[in-house]
Amino acid sequence: MFGSTLEELFQRTKAGDSVAFTALYRHTWQKLYQLALRKTQSDEEAKDIVQEIYIQLWQKKESIDIRGSVEAYLYSMTKYEIVKRIQSSLKDEARRFDYRQLIDDFSLPSDQHVFANELEKQLNKEVDALPTKQQHIYRLHQEDNRSTQEIARELGLAEQTVKNQLVHAKRKIRLALKEYMLSAILFF
Repeated sequence: MFGSTLEELFQRTKAGDSVAFTALYRHTWQKLYQLALRKTQSDEEAKDIVQEIYIQLWQKKESIDIRGSVEAYLYSMTKYEIVKRIQSSLKDEARRFDYRQLIDDFSLPSDQHVFANELEKQLNKEVDALPTKQQHIYRLHQEDNRSTQEIARELGLAEQTVKNQLVHAKRKIRLALKEYMLSAILFF
């Protein structure tokens, strides 16, 4: 391997030579890492980008046709990956901003009272829909502020049974309210 040019190493990599691929990696990774680090300002992100470049290179080695410098090709791949990640990050941030904006728009001071009342009605509806035993345990705990020990003693149940019933009830209610809130936000 010593004395081989990057182009030779790439041609051997293209033929499936993993030793040549490793040598190509060792000769080029540092410059790509430095480029990614300069652009992202994140050591972890830069390492991820370089790793992605070499994964792509190995996976697509047979179909890649480099006309010119291997180093320039890898440099271009790195720049493309950086741009792709920045675009993806900006799209994610825009989606998060849109979602926050929807919530803010929905929660104007005049609407907050209405929304709170509707949410409370929905909560009561979900509690009423629980199985009788679960509903009773939930109400004792949430509305009467009873501990799991007190509820277990009063109902003649094991404390773990009360805890399990509360976990199941809260999970059902939380999922139903999450769906309700999402649909409410989308409709307004």
